[in-house]
Amino acid sequence: MFKYQYFKTKTGNMPIVFGTKKGVSPLIATVLLIAFAVALGSVVMNWGLNLNLGKSIDMCRNVEIKIRSVDASDACFGGFGQNGYINFIIDNTGTIDVSGLAIWIVGDKGTRLFDLDNVLLKKGSLYDKKDKEVSYDFSKFGNIKQVQFIPKVKSGQATEICPKNAVKAESIGICS
Repeated sequence: MFKYQYFKTKTGNMPIVFGTKKGVSPLIATVLLIAFAVALGSVVMNWGLNLNLGKSIDMCRNVEIKIRSVDASDACFGGFGQNGYINFIIDNTGTIDVSGLAIWIVGDKGTRLFDLDNVLLKKGSLYDKKDKEVSYDFSKFGNIKQVQFIPKVKSGQATEICPKNAVKAESIGICS
């Protein structure tokens, strides 16, 4: 049954109806408030992770290199056995100088990583590698499947490697 309680107004007494329904229990209200706070906190934390506060400037964002194809191949190899080598031409099409290259050579039997740290590719210039400096052991790593060129840039004393800006040479011919 309903309980009636009256309160006075200018026009007369008005009944206020209180049913048998009660409010939310304090325990359920506390659980709901905690769940709401956790949900709101996770939304704010995920949003905050996307902010770039306090991070250093990404030196790699202005780096862009391209492989210049010669005779329908991106790179060429010469020699045989332990005396193998790779030649290539790289264009620096980015807006900053590239201070080195990491060359990752994928073969049938394994991979070889070669670093050219003494290279300086000025912006807008090209680097023509036509000597036997980038060595490759065919007997150890097998036939070449792919060559990947990963640029490096200097920021102060540190050298930053830019794997997101790497380019792959998949057509590899024989050097003439």
